[in-house]
Amino acid sequence: MIELRRPRPDDEDAFIEARSAVPADNPTFLRDYRHDMAFTDFLRVLEDHRIGRGLPPDVAASSFLFAFDRGRIVGRASIRHALTPPLGDVAGHIGYSVLPEFRNRGYVTQILRASVRFARDELGLDRVLVTCDDDNAASIRVIEKNHGVFEDTYQDATLRRPKRRYWIDTSTD
Repeated sequence: MIELRRPRPDDEDAFIEARSAVPADNPTFLRDYRHDMAFTDFLRVLEDHRIGRGLPPDVAASSFLFAFDRGRIVGRASIRHALTPPLGDVAGHIGYSVLPEFRNRGYVTQILRASVRFARDELGLDRVLVTCDDDNAASIRVIEKNHGVFEDTYQDATLRRPKRRYWIDTSTD
């Protein structure tokens, strides 16, 4: 069972280990982290995003959480506190990812389930929008396993692939 929570100063060693495992094809795993940034500066940026400090008007406040299993970071979630167009329409409330060595072990399902609970308990959201690429069968299964109800497929000129949009009632857990 994972623990999904905000990173703390004493998580630096776990962060350094996870940082070295971030795949080149997923540069957003450590959202807003820069290669030469001190861990404390990264935490400060995440806190600014959580409280909405310094964000443009079309960017919602968001909580960035790491998923820990036995002290190791296995994945992460980013949860928007509100949907602001246009990003909210396409990306939804919750984004999640698992480090390569921990894939195919059920962590993504746990991360999404814990993220839905967080959205309910910490943000007071009754339902959340979760999206994925229309051809991502694994994400579709994870979202549907977490009681996602398909709404539609979204496509616009900015997207390489259509996005499937699902709503999850936060009281289903």
